Amino acid sequence: MTVILLILFAICLLIPVWTYLVFPLFMKYSTKSLKRNRLDYSTVAEWPEVTIVFSVFNEEKVIKRKLDSILYSDYPSEKLKILIGSDNSTDNTNAIINSYVLEYPQIQLIAKYSRHGKLKIINELVNLTTTQHLIFTDANVFFEPQTIKALVYHLVSSDARMVGGNIHKFSPKNKGISDQEIFYMNFENELKYHESLKYGFCVGVEGGCYAILKEHFVKVPDGFIMDDFFITLDVISKNGKVWFEPEALCFEDVNDSPLIEFKRKVRISLGNFRNLSYYKTMLFPLYSDFAFAFLSHKVLRWFTPFALIISFFISLALAFYEPLFVFITISYSGLLLFPVMAIWLERINLKIPVINSLGHFLLMNFGLFIGYIKFIVASQDSAWEPPKRNV
Repeated sequence: MTVILLILFAICLLIPVWTYLVFPLFMKYSTKSLKRNRLDYSTVAEWPEVTIVFSVFNEEKVIKRKLDSILYSDYPSEKLKILIGSDNSTDNTNAIINSYVLEYPQIQLIAKYSRHGKLKIINELVNLTTTQHLIFTDANVFFEPQTIKALVYHLVSSDARMVGGNIHKFSPKNKGISDQEIFYMNFENELKYHESLKYGFCVGVEGGCYAILKEHFVKVPDGFIMDDFFITLDVISKNGKVWFEPEALCFEDVNDSPLIEFKRKVRISLGNFRNLSYYKTMLFPLYSDFAFAFLSHKVLRWFTPFALIISFFISLALAFYEPLFVFITISYSGLLLFPVMAIWLERINLKIPVINSLGHFLLMNFGLFIGYIKFIVASQDSAWEPPKRNV
């Protein structure tokens, strides 16, 4: 019995080690000889018309900077259209956008006067588009001048069907868990880059910045929340290539507050499990490239909180037989203090890297766990409210 418990304990520990350490290192070192050359924009004889689509809700703090980052792009202005859906914004968002509409006729605002939810807004906007090339983004994701060209480049120069942008997080206040969120996002971007080098796809693009051919866009069912991941999996399921492009650089403000990020992770987790239930057949056969990457990069990460909880109870049981597990069980119990300490440090505007990092990791895994519980019992509500902007 003790041997079985030890084996189960080792398996539980292997899950986070594999998904957070071994798999990313494997992807990095298996693609060392596959470095991608910088994009040669001069090879594109004519850039196509592009429609940039996004929804907003009370984004008066960021919408001007967002529109400026698009309009000051080096993409041919006559080829750019901007289609915005306002989901019953009650601040000055609509007024600011309308002031731009007067000067830039390529901008169109669709204003709603009751809440519809992001998915319904996006689906309606796509029905209004007339271009083959679409870019989806968020109000608080700011483009660099070359971002649009970098996104479109692969759609016109290769057989890519979808291209993910390289979103860099920044923290205006530089407090709380901002360092941990920035590190995690950079970690994810690097992993997606190596996946696309090795396989021709990355397991998920960020909804804040990606391009897709309109014929490959699918309307996401109500309640799925994580529309970017749903669409990515649909493209891959039809053997379409999904690139991650480092030169499609843009910037997004990061959440400093552990509690705000926790709530976001709960919502993301709920969406992830709904997507998993819909696309679970893509995990088979397990030896296929996508199943291996999907399991290693995403699914095992989503089940890490369960592995941690189970390993705790196994260590508790083993403590009756092995003195070492008395110490392990006490250590496990002590870790529960780290999320509380991370929240407290954010309140007093103090950073202690070890506490912030462990607290952030455990709190986010708790968010994944709560998201799974909500997946079992939650409604299909897809309305959303963006977090308080730091910019």
